[in-house]
Amino acid sequence: MRVRLVFAIALLCASTGLGIAALKIARLGLPLSASAIATVWEVEARVAFEGTGKAARIALGLPQSPRGFTVLDESFVSRGFGLTVQAAPETPRQAIWTQRRASGGQALYYHLKVLPKSETPRKPGAPPAVPPTPEFTEPLALAVAALVAGARHGAADQNGFVSALIARIQRGSDDDARLVRRAIPDGDWPHFATRILASAGLASRVVWGLTLEGDFADRDLAPWLEVHTGERWTGFDPERGTAGWPSNFLVWTHDDPALIEASGVRRAQVAFSGTKTPTPQLAVPHRNPSRLDAALRALSLFDLPVRTQNVYRVLLMVPIGALVIVVMRMVVGIPTFGTFMPVLVALAFRETRLAWGVALFLIVVSLGLLIRVGFTRLRLLLVPRLASVLVIVIGLMLGVSLVSARIGFEPGLSIALFPMVILTMTIERMSIVWDERGGATAVEECAGSLLVAICGYFAMTEPHLGYLMFVFPELLLVALAACLLFGAYTGYRLSELLRFRDLARDPP
Repeated sequence: MRVRLVFAIALLCASTGLGIAALKIARLGLPLSASAIATVWEVEARVAFEGTGKAARIALGLPQSPRGFTVLDESFVSRGFGLTVQAAPETPRQAIWTQRRASGGQALYYHLKVLPKSETPRKPGAPPAVPPTPEFTEPLALAVAALVAGARHGAADQNGFVSALIARIQRGSDDDARLVRRAIPDGDWPHFATRILASAGLASRVVWGLTLEGDFADRDLAPWLEVHTGERWTGFDPERGTAGWPSNFLVWTHDDPALIEASGVRRAQVAFSGTKTPTPQLAVPHRNPSRLDAALRALSLFDLPVRTQNVYRVLLMVPIGALVIVVMRMVVGIPTFGTFMPVLVALAFRETRLAWGVALFLIVVSLGLLIRVGFTRLRLLLVPRLASVLVIVIGLMLGVSLVSARIGFEPGLSIALFPMVILTMTIERMSIVWDERGGATAVEECAGSLLVAICGYFAMTEPHLGYLMFVFPELLLVALAACLLFGAYTGYRLSELLRFRDLARDPP
């Protein structure tokens, strides 16, 4: 019963920690590696115009939650113009620049940073209102009706119908299609296509956007058809009729209102430029207003002060060192002085570096042990004896630091980072073991403690492991689950296989 309960608690802890980490990866885009790179696109809209000396008003349509992208940041360069951003829930976003008197050539800028993301299917919303049936003059009305009937007859669904209708008109392979093509206003085929689709009872609209593909400058927006096919809005190529969207197509605005509206100025025009910037994925901020994402961000350490973050970068690795001790003692069977002494020594090794740290540790422990043996003859009580050893340890550390400073040996100065109380208890414990069980046992346990500390040092300084523990602190629950499982382990240790090797031999 006890073992089952331990397994159940461990499973709950591990699944909770891994589940939260998986949600952070999926929802917040946190990478599993510090070297992961994200491609951030910077898009600039340049509005150029010539002022007439009168009151000027320029309105530019802005993207609003573009499909397939996460908006990271946006900024404006107004240059003496007043700026207002209209972002009512049911109306398209607009940036409105105003100035009492604008004269001469002027340019306004809008900068946008976006991150491509995988688009998840959205829940079907309320269908749009059925568009009014447009009125076409004869014989255009008969030609449109014939094309609609022919495309519907050979289509299995609404997507196939729209694709077949657009493709047939664009090919102009029959009299009806050629008649419709002659009626299209110059350069206005996408809008004319929405009227034809309205005659078939389908709501459609023209969207304008940019295909983010390589660096570009002074590009115009490209039109695309968006048709509501019964469940959701679907994109269609207005030239070929194929369903879907181009890769990395940033929808900028819809036709209502127009992309740019200007009054009091002349020759207002807008051009777009863009470039992609490889950015460490961890440095990319993610803005998502959902409650789940806000709760996940609350479990992150990035909002803490930098000084506190640096402290936790070290503290979160202590459970990893403790887990190493558990494995080395419970599975391998290496004896140590105390439970957490190797972890604290491994923490000191992080600052002193391993080789010099081991050397300094052995120097202090050896000298302290010699002095502690001298205290044995004095028959001191426990507490005063420990205090005396503590004073001796601090004196030895001070002496090593002074000598290192005199000879210019910089690594020796880092001995002050060793945990003095742990060194004191190590010397005391080693002296007691020496008296009770002999010098060989004392040296063996000291060597075992040092070996476990070295293993803990390598685990606690592993960069990728440190990154995972800081970015996903919920992995502490996974470490807890591992400790609980090892706590229920009652089998043989690896060292016992060597100890009882004679029993495993066949009898003579």
